[in-house]
Amino acid sequence: MCNIKVKLISDGSEELIEDVTQIEFGTSVILVSTFFEQGRTLSGYKPVVIDFLQGSVVLEKQVSQDQ
Repeated sequence: MCNIKVKLISDGSEELIEDVTQIEFGTSVILVSTFFEQGRTLSGYKPVVIDFLQGSVVLEKQVSQDQ
């Protein structure tokens, strides 16, 4: 079985979500489901890298244009 990890990058910090079972890309949110934790709804992130060989996805928080 392939274990997928999602790395969240926001304001120079990183968070790792492991044991990802599904990633759903909506128009304004990304839904990340895992085996052992409650699913996460992420707003303001965009996919930067999807590496199938490493089993990893990198999502980066976007800076608001209003700031």
